[in-house]
Parts: sequence; C-alpha cells; structure tokens
Amino acid sequence: MRQDQTETPAGRGAAQARRGVWSILGLSLFGLLLFGATVVVTAPASIVAQMIGLPPQVRSVSGSVWSGRAALAGGTTLVWQGRARGFLRGELAADLRLSGARSLLDGVAFVGLGGMGLRDVTGRGGSDLLALVPGAAACDGQANVDVARAAWGRSAVSALGRIQVTESTCRGAGSADFKAPALDIALSEEGDAGVVTMATRDAEATRMGQARLSPDGLLKLRVEPAAALLVPGLPTGGPTELEFLLN
Repeated sequence: MRQDQTETPAGRGAAQARRGVWSILGLSLFGLLLFGATVVVTAPASIVAQMIGLPPQVRSVSGSVWSGRAALAGGTTLVWQGRARGFLRGELAADLRLSGARSLLDGVAFVGLGGMGLRDVTGRGGSDLLALVPGAAACDGQANVDVARAAWGRSAVSALGRIQVTESTCRGAGSADFKAPALDIALSEEGDAGVVTMATRDAEATRMGQARLSPDGLLKLRVEPAAALLVPGLPTGGPTELEFLLN
C-alpha cells in the first residue's frame, strides 16, 4: 500500500531557504557580469591600447572602447560606436566609419560565439587607405565597396560582396610608374571556405589572382601571370601559389 507523503513545515522552510540562496547567487552573478561589462565598454581606449598594443599604422586613440576614434596613417580616421542591440544577437557589435581625403567607408564590426568579422560595408576607398598596408604601392585609383559580409568562424568562413577598382597609376618603392587595370574583386564561398577572386574589369575579364581562407586559418594565394607583370620580382612564366597559416 502506498503512503501519501506530506511536507513538514521544516521541509518547506528548507526548500524556501534554498530557493532564496539560489536567487541571491543568481542576482549577484548578474550584477558582477553587468559591472564587468560596464567597466570594459567605458574603459578609456588609450589605456586598452597600451595594454594590448597597436600596429604602427594607428597614430593615436581617444574616447572609450564603446565609443571612440583612432587617427590612422595616411590622414584617415576610424570612428566606432557600440551597438546595444547586438547583445540581442549574442554578439558585441559596433558601427564603424573610416574616412579620409579620398575615402568614406561605413560598416559594422562584430564578434560573438560564432566568429568575428564585418558586415554591411559600403562606400569608397582611395589612395589614402594604401598607407595602412605595409609595402603597398601608391596608386591613384578609387575602389567602390559593397560587401554584405566577411567573417571568420570556427566552422566556416563567410564572404559575400564585390569591390570594383578603377584604372590606376601606381608607383612602388624604388620602381617606375606602372598602370594597373580596372579590377573586379568578388567575395564568395566554396564549401566552408571564403574566396576572394580578382579579375580585370573589361570584356576579357582576365583572372589576376585568388585567395582562399579556410576555418583552420589556412590561407592559399594564387597569383596569375597577368598580375605578376605588375609586381616586380614575381615570376611571370606561370601561376605563383603560396600558403600561410594564420593561427
């Protein structure tokens, strides 16, 4: 025969006490997380920069981690503003604006459990941006950018968009001027890898090169002879293939 079990007053009191303890612990943990997040996002950007170190292209930073600006090489400026609604997607996100005498780019940077990257990047990029790339030739062309997404995650690299570059006159370090053709740069995906393909923007659409990045950090580059003609020192008898491990 089954006997009905009844809860004694002492048992009810112990259960209520346990629930009270867990509630207090939960609220305390939430408060600590909120405090930590507040400290991080309001920390002066200059202090964080000293802690983590910055590349030489960054001349100075001001503001906070949540909202600030950086003066960059070539006279360009990067401004960022945190997005509170990014928390609803489980990510930290910020609106970005990169501006200079010949450049104006807007986009969103994000980092989350699924990866990190950029999305909704649109605008124009000019010769002042080349100062951010070590060893880059000085070119007077203009790039029109429309990139929906470029992100690196643990399981896949995503890339979708297009960059169109006008014909340019370029000068490398210690070399004579040379003409660079108008280019069409397409961002796409193949399996779990992100692919960037560069070709001339004309009727022939001559393939110039391709870069392929896998989730494990393996970067494969292929430079076609047509592009090698523009880069002193590269062989022009056939494609040049290189591999790098980024992580």
